[in-house]
Amino acid sequence: MAPPKLPASKKWRESLEKDFGFTYISSRKELPDPDSVIWTTSCSKTKKTQRLGRPRDFYNGRYHNRFYEYVENNKLTYGILSDKYGIHMFDEELGYYDIHPQELTLEKKEELGKFINRKAKRYGFDEIIFYYPSPLMSKPYFEILWFSNLKVYYMTKFNLTREIKP
Repeated sequence: MAPPKLPASKKWRESLEKDFGFTYISSRKELPDPDSVIWTTSCSKTKKTQRLGRPRDFYNGRYHNRFYEYVENNKLTYGILSDKYGIHMFDEELGYYDIHPQELTLEKKEELGKFINRKAKRYGFDEIIFYYPSPLMSKPYFEILWFSNLKVYYMTKFNLTREIKP
């Protein structure tokens, strides 16, 4: 079964909720308990090249740095959605790679989604928050997350989290 298609229009939110079964977070009141989910964002085009590393060692960018600051300051479980590993968890040292999401076949996205599911369960979670400011740039990750069969929350505004924990 193929994942739903996300329209390239302002109807993306409706499609995420209706077709994908995801929950879009538009206000602080809609956030689940921050400790009950794995916090995620996408991998980045630019990665530091080294053999092995944790997410912070590889994935860098202004959105990533804001993400790391929040999850690490609040001691939250997090991972980076990866085009090779499914999810690269905060405490894992994994090998460098250079794969673009457009290179992923539907079968590979399904495989990555299943990896995410297994890893989330291994860490004791069945829910994920995915943060990225552009829903249209997130299409491949929505498809991967759809295949994970986990409860998915999506947010485009990270400032919603500023008031969750002191």
